[in-house]
Amino acid sequence: MKIISKIVEVKIDNSYMGGYLAVPRDTPRGALVVLQEIFGVTPAMRAIADDFADEGYATLVPDIYWRMQRDLDLGNGEDPVQRQTAVDFSVRFDERIGTADICASLDWLANYLNRSSRPGILGFCLGGRLAVRAASATETACMISMYGVRLDSLGEEIRTARSPVQFHFGENDNHNPLATINRIREMVMDRGKAEDEFFTYPGAEHAFYNRFRTDRFDEKAHQLARSRVLSFLGRHNVME
Repeated sequence: MKIISKIVEVKIDNSYMGGYLAVPRDTPRGALVVLQEIFGVTPAMRAIADDFADEGYATLVPDIYWRMQRDLDLGNGEDPVQRQTAVDFSVRFDERIGTADICASLDWLANYLNRSSRPGILGFCLGGRLAVRAASATETACMISMYGVRLDSLGEEIRTARSPVQFHFGENDNHNPLATINRIREMVMDRGKAEDEFFTYPGAEHAFYNRFRTDRFDEKAHQLARSRVLSFLGRHNVME
């Protein structure tokens, strides 16, 4: 891969939030902030960042749990003890403060690249929920939510998202029953924005995109979702 990766520090007040940054060796075509699942900035999230960097996008995965514990890596849900710890972290996580931290990471990435255009944002699971919050709170090039949780409680944030939005759900998602998915679809349709997109994947489960999640990964759904994300980014995430 023709990319460069490193650990960076996003200054916040008198402290900093860590992050994993992957950038193409050539001039980036766009910029993207990737928001983690409940397990932390894991090898799976770093691999996703590397993939998008290889496609030309400067990609930052901020360490959103930093106020509770830095550099947390709780695997991919394979170990029941680690999984419960991850659930506990997600419950204790302050979404209001976390959203402000995510907005700071968007600012940091734009400044790092010395570009006037805003990065896009892509989130998975918990990150898919926080991506919606961030897109409502600040300007983004575009917002992509991959099987975000409890989105039916964020109707106002979905309505007020300031960019084109794209949503992805597996139809066999144990965290998002079909009735919930359809409610979220209606919320997106009510925005009345031609650029918005909403996709479901028959038979796919929660975390179907994560190659490291061997019990849930769905190669066919992953490839289709990836192509749709790249197409969406190509239309809405161009660096200036």
